[in-house]
Parts: sequence; structure tokens; C-alpha cells
Amino acid sequence: MIRRIHLFALFAASLLIGSAATLSAQETEPQAPDNDVILKDIMNGQSSNYYPSLFMRYMAGDTTLTLDEYRHLYYGYAWQPEYEPFDKPEVKDKLLLLVAQTKDSLTLENAEQIVDYANEVMRFDPFSPGNLNFLIYGYGAIGNKVQEQINYHRLQMIAKTIMSSGTGLKETSPWHVLTFAHATDMMAYLGQDYGTRRVVSRTTEYVPLLVRQPGGVKGYYFNFERMYWRRPEKMPQKKPTGWEFNGIPIKKRITPVH
Repeated sequence: MIRRIHLFALFAASLLIGSAATLSAQETEPQAPDNDVILKDIMNGQSSNYYPSLFMRYMAGDTTLTLDEYRHLYYGYAWQPEYEPFDKPEVKDKLLLLVAQTKDSLTLENAEQIVDYANEVMRFDPFSPGNLNFLIYGYGAIGNKVQEQINYHRLQMIAKTIMSSGTGLKETSPWHVLTFAHATDMMAYLGQDYGTRRVVSRTTEYVPLLVRQPGGVKGYYFNFERMYWRRPEKMPQKKPTGWEFNGIPIKKRITPVH
């Protein structure tokens, strides 16, 4: 139940900006992140993309950051010690529960608590589209228009960054994300209902849509490879097909028909 409310809240607050971000993402040709270049840039203290400087600007609410800088920020986060994609801080559950409990009767006190929880989540997951949406929601409810606009801009730029990493329509051109939740948030951001996610390779999942979209879009592909750089034992495995013996795949023998 909480999951449904989470997605509803995300999409409800992003209703007016989802389509705009989708269109603006097409301003540049989608291209997968060049991990070697990004790592080199964010570690270079003389580079304009030096990570500590970029991250400080992001957290300060700098709205002049470019798409290229956002790509370095978002994908460069995979090399930061704070990046723990499999951890789920308790505060995230507290935030979702509070939103679920107050969605029909939000008070000023509740809104302030939502902002407090969401800002705490920022310490663990600073680029979460869903959490940024809660910050927009909370700050808007308490009348802080400056922070509402800052997080509105952050959300649009993160969505644009993810959509700039591929078309999302092919396994060979997936949208690259930092966590499973970011993919879920993107589907909600676009207002899309989806079915059971399927692992299609060691780094990619396919998220089918429940309703085919104009142009024949049936679903989206997401690349999660960064989640497994530190935890290769968590790497998803494709479901084996055919016959096995002691875990070793073997070809099924076919008896010819005479």
C-alpha cells in the first residue's frame, strides 16, 4: 500500500513537469555515460567537474549547473564512499509512512516533518527523484517557494540526466540509474503504470508498460551496473533455460524423427 501511495504522490506533484522534462531531454543526443572520462574529471582538482566542488554547488541549490555537470554529479556518485545502493535507511520508511498517513489531511507540522525526513534522506540518496518530489511537496506546503523551486529544478535535471543516458527503448540503449528505486521513480515521473520487471542481462532490466504508448513504446530498459561494482556477489543472474546437471547447463538432446 505504501508503495502505491509513494508513486501516486510522486506523479501527482510532477504532473506538470514530466512531459516538459521528456521533451527537453531530446535536446541532446542520448549517450551512455563514459565512465572513464567521468572518473578522470571528478578526481581532477583542476577540472570544473571536480566532484567535491560540483556536489557542494548541488547541495547549495545552485540552479546554474549544466546537463553535463549533472551527468558528472549523478554518475560520478557511484565512486563516492556515501554511495550504498543496497542500504535502506530507516528514515525512508518513516517518510513514506508519514506521507501515507497525512495524504488526505496534511498539517503544517506534518509538512515540516516531511521536509526534515526528506532532507535526512538526501544525506544517503541525494539524487532520488522520489525524494526530491517529497521535498517539492513539503516545501510547497509550508510556503517556502525558494526551496520548492530549487528542488523542482533538481528533479527536472535528474530526470533529464537519466533520459540523456540512452533512449530507454532498447537493451543496447538503456537508461542508466544508480538504484532500483530511481527506475521506479522515473516510471512514476512519466506517469506510466508497469508490470513485472524482468532481468534481461547481467546489468539490465526491462520494465514493461501495462498500456502501450503512442509510437509503439511497450516498455523501458534500465541499466543498473553501478550497483554491482562494489558488490559483484549481488549481480542478478538471468534465469537459466533448458536442462541442468548439478547446476551446469546442458543441451537437451533431440532424437531425430525417422
